[in-house]
Amino acid sequence: MEYLILGLLTLSPMTGYELQQFIKNNLSLICSHSAGSVQTALIKLTKEGKIRADMTMEGRRRKKIFSITQEGQAVFSEWAAQPMRADKVKNMELSHLFFLGLAKPEERIEAIRDYLRQMENTKAILCAIRERFAQIQQGTLPPGQNWEEIFRFQGYTIEYGIAAAQFELDWYNRLLCELEEQQ
Repeated sequence: MEYLILGLLTLSPMTGYELQQFIKNNLSLICSHSAGSVQTALIKLTKEGKIRADMTMEGRRRKKIFSITQEGQAVFSEWAAQPMRADKVKNMELSHLFFLGLAKPEERIEAIRDYLRQMENTKAILCAIRERFAQIQQGTLPPGQNWEEIFRFQGYTIEYGIAAAQFELDWYNRLLCELEEQQ
């Protein structure tokens, strides 16, 4: 969560609520978007000096705007430059599949059908994010960033998610057909 927040604040200063909403609307398939998770990370990053909070007034309301510090930018840049780690990608639901043979045949089929429904929903969410992403690219953006490169890799992430969801849909549909034929 901390690196995600550092990355978002590299792009633009935000309030805690704006961070939470961005994560909820665009990154909820990657990490938790709970207010508690975001606030805990903001407190930690502030204490470590990686971000700072500036109070501003909007009408009669005070807002705490978070921005990344030089130290935070250095830590984030170091993290971003590291190779991605394949051993960190885990799908705990595979343990469910691993033990599905212990369930009754009709429960197995229903479990797979339910997972397929969830994966269809996941793919639909990612496609909606892709559409919002395209709209954001057309809007006015804050200066100081190489938005073309930023959007390029964010686009890769969205397309990866959609392709991964489609792979799972195809794979689990084949499994479902096999299980249904065996009944």
